[in-house]
Amino acid sequence: MIRFEQMRKSFGTHAVLRGIDAEVNRGEVVCLIGPSGSGKSTMLRCINGLEPYQGGRVMIGDTLVDASRPTIHDIRTRVSMVFQRFNLFPNRTALENVMEGPIYVLKEKPADVRERASALLRRVGLEEKMQAYPASLSGGQQQRVAIARALAMRPEAILFDEPTSALDPEMVGEVLSVMQGLAEEEDMTMLVVTHEIQFAREVASRVLFLDDGLIAEEGPARELLQHPKNERTQDFLRRVTHPV
Repeated sequence: MIRFEQMRKSFGTHAVLRGIDAEVNRGEVVCLIGPSGSGKSTMLRCINGLEPYQGGRVMIGDTLVDASRPTIHDIRTRVSMVFQRFNLFPNRTALENVMEGPIYVLKEKPADVRERASALLRRVGLEEKMQAYPASLSGGQQQRVAIARALAMRPEAILFDEPTSALDPEMVGEVLSVMQGLAEEEDMTMLVVTHEIQFAREVASRVLFLDDGLIAEEGPARELLQHPKNERTQDFLRRVTHPV
């Protein structure tokens, strides 16, 4: 579904990603973990052309990701993204936010989209908040609207960029619960940048550990998180599970 082949990305003279080789298969949930600044979010943003990369290849199925090609529009309809900061339109209700993409990007009929958007908001537990504006919603509710908005595009895969990092601790669980439901019930392909190690252990098929712009270790989630082989992975997991 998603494939990286020696992908490299720099900001000026600073190399952020230094030769990424990785695959995410259809229906897999893959968690991307690693220290801050290791390139996790940048790796995600290269998948749908939000960041151009300088070397190697990123493929969605058989399509090359290249922001300069017309095919980037098709890629962005096939791969949705959920951001750290929700990125909802403040002047649109929850329902209107979810409807926006299918109407204006996919050119679908508003009546059909409204029905699907309403069902998705019910799916994420926001039936009573359809007419609410983002400012009146909690962070956890806004992120659930953002997940419903991503699903409304009927994507083949969803990218989650630290979806709980901007939330108060008591709101983290409600978002992770929705994501776990997607993984278990929808057979959705998901690539998740996260520091929620317990979520990765319980939900992910595989985990990739990114360090200094390279994938230092990868493997089945439970195996890697319980018995990491790489010393850098061991040190990272020790720090995040037993912070000083």
